[in-house]
Amino acid sequence: MIKIEEIKKIEKKHIAIMDTSSISFMQSLQNKDVKLNSILKDYELILIPKWVLTEIEDHEGRAKYVQKLIDDGYPIFVIAEETYSELAGYEEGNLFQIVQASASLLVSVKSYLRRNVDKTDQLDMEAYNDWIKRLYDEWPIPGEVLSNGRIRKKNAGEVSITILAEIVSWYYPEAEALAVYSQDSDTYQFHCEAEASLRKLFASRTPIPVSYKSNDCILCQLFRDGEIDADGILAYRKDVRRITYSKEQVDHSVVLVTEIVDNDAFIELIKDKTVHIIF
Repeated sequence: MIKIEEIKKIEKKHIAIMDTSSISFMQSLQNKDVKLNSILKDYELILIPKWVLTEIEDHEGRAKYVQKLIDDGYPIFVIAEETYSELAGYEEGNLFQIVQASASLLVSVKSYLRRNVDKTDQLDMEAYNDWIKRLYDEWPIPGEVLSNGRIRKKNAGEVSITILAEIVSWYYPEAEALAVYSQDSDTYQFHCEAEASLRKLFASRTPIPVSYKSNDCILCQLFRDGEIDADGILAYRKDVRRITYSKEQVDHSVVLVTEIVDNDAFIELIKDKTVHIIF
């Protein structure tokens, strides 16, 4: 078990939220003696939602890596999904809308919320603590049984990350940076859908932008910091992947591109300092 402190309040301005996929990737890089000091040094608060921590602890190597980060002084804390109400100022009607928006691409979860949580009058709804716990206990998407006997709850971690990111984005205007570390494209898509929906709910507010650091973003940063070279990219980027990036054109306009990129094309992209990896 990881020795990690739980928090219930957010009082820092530079915040990261960690997913299991990024932890695994950074662990694999460290195992190959890649220096990662620059990757997390800019954050005052690094949050791991409780469901993500459960997934991390399924693998001993991941758990040891996170424990080492904590022991090395990185400000890593766990935050339980049941405490999200406090983060959102106990506006539980709005919090239900955030949860619903965060899971809008998951038909099974949307259906579960409609049947078991939603009420015509939201004042008649159960307390958030009760229904969110039941949602995770009764997670409506079938999952596989892991070797340790735990049932993997598909997309539960990604939904939890998205909910937390939306709460920080909409309720903490004093935050100056909010980054989600994840290689799972579902996490990015969930946020895009949620933000579009929540702009109607929070019409009078301006959200803090949520940035994403995929594995390709991490590799780009390490390459530009001189921690890995082109051969390193070939060694650590194992598959052809779809990425989204921006690039400055010759007329100084900026184009947003989403395409499938192999390793050779990726190396050429990140050599160009006008290219910024979005996901």
